[in-house]
Amino acid sequence: MSSRQWLICCLGLIYWFLGLLPLAAAAEDFYPLSPPGGEPAFKAAGPELAAPLTADQVGDPDSFGRNVKWLGLLSAFINLQEDCTPPPGEPPDPSCITLNPAPAPTSFDIPDLDSITLPRRASRSLLCHWQTPVAVYLAANDTGVRQQTRFRVFPVYRIQSDVLNDPALIDPGTGLPLGGVIELPLSAINVMQGIEPGEFQREDFRGTRVCIAGLISKANLMGTYGLSEAQVRDFFRNPITISMGLAGQAQMVTAASINFGTRIMGD
Repeated sequence: MSSRQWLICCLGLIYWFLGLLPLAAAAEDFYPLSPPGGEPAFKAAGPELAAPLTADQVGDPDSFGRNVKWLGLLSAFINLQEDCTPPPGEPPDPSCITLNPAPAPTSFDIPDLDSITLPRRASRSLLCHWQTPVAVYLAANDTGVRQQTRFRVFPVYRIQSDVLNDPALIDPGTGLPLGGVIELPLSAINVMQGIEPGEFQREDFRGTRVCIAGLISKANLMGTYGLSEAQVRDFFRNPITISMGLAGQAQMVTAASINFGTRIMGD
């Protein structure tokens, strides 16, 4: 007699002595006996997949049912100042951007602030992002007339792989060969509002943008960039370098501190 059968018999005797014998049958619901052959009487719930899933069914069949893999961290920092002159004897700070005098706008585009290289087979069909800005800007209007505050910042990711060096692979945005790199800007912070003479403004940002379609995916590589299924396999089976920069524009801003942290995940 198995330990489970022995337990059910004991429960039945206890219920009989207590006059609760009808409840003994309920014990079978909690401790089902194994059928002949030793197979469990219950199985984990879940659909039997008789055929491959489709995009219509689950949206992303390539990653369906796979575990999430933590693949690395990128962090990009810059600050905007009215004067980036370093103290005597110290080198210039490459992360400091000098603002144009108000009300002229200041545009910036700083590439390769951080990068990671994923080893071969780090992921199977997907690279995802958890992108979190920690930023603050200060603005002031000393011009004597109403002006427009503008503060726009977005990260630019560069996905580099030898597989992308195929001259037949064309960037749909430029019409030119990819040249080993896919460049992906993602929207993040975009503020535009009026500022009156003598007014002071401050705003903090702590939002997070999490993977939906992914930073890059098998479906995206094939549908947008024209990779074949074999090239996509090679893409994920070879090292991939991901670098991160920051771009944007500031107007009427007197100072800003901007830090973007991004976790990369795969399947």
